[in-house]
Amino acid sequence: MNDYTLEKEANWFRMKHGYNGMEPIPLQSLLLALNVLTLYNPLSNNFSGMAIKAGEQRFILVNSNHPIGKQNFTICHELYHLYIQKDFQSMQCSTGLFDKKSNKIEYYADLFAANLLMPTQGILMHIPDHENAKNKISIHTLLKIEQTYACSRSALLFRLVNMNLLSLEIAENFRKNVIQKASQLGYPLELYQPGNNGKMIGLYGSMARQLFEEQIISEGHYYELMNDAGLSIEEESDEIWQH
Repeated sequence: MNDYTLEKEANWFRMKHGYNGMEPIPLQSLLLALNVLTLYNPLSNNFSGMAIKAGEQRFILVNSNHPIGKQNFTICHELYHLYIQKDFQSMQCSTGLFDKKSNKIEYYADLFAANLLMPTQGILMHIPDHENAKNKISIHTLLKIEQTYACSRSALLFRLVNMNLLSLEIAENFRKNVIQKASQLGYPLELYQPGNNGKMIGLYGSMARQLFEEQIISEGHYYELMNDAGLSIEEESDEIWQH
């Protein structure tokens, strides 16, 4: 699988679910439409998220200690595992590393996520004509794109380098003082900060129970999931929707 194939997969996924090649995807709406049970919990820094697939049931765990932009990228990364990767069951992930040598599957998931969250035509649409050349993009344009697509600076810089619009050296300069620059130019800062702790999307309790009964997770993990969500075992069949 190559970069072009993964971009095609991301574009196909967008179109299949009603999104064109330019608009941002409202991820919560997509997860609800797909019926992907999603839980945001604080995790260790090197643990971005987790995906589990059991039959037709799908589950995503997202690290709420990470900034919102990073969380959004993690969701798109996990969607690769759940919908594109063949014979997938479960995986714990460190997303956004784009490390093809260490783990090809995780690299594919990162590349798919980058294209799904930040489509090529959408990025180009937001770049003014006088900046549409290598290393001409301004900080104003960077902020506009990442705020539009609710993505992390790191993921956006990868896309721009991959599209040959930025050199690695210039990209490194744009990694500095991200929050300070956003604040100075009047952009909201939520994208660069942690959030969503305890948020749930979907039918949590019954999904956790099914994963346990199908031996996808252990009994101890099942109780841990229920406890992390603030649920008692008696509440496992309740429908929990948080918008």
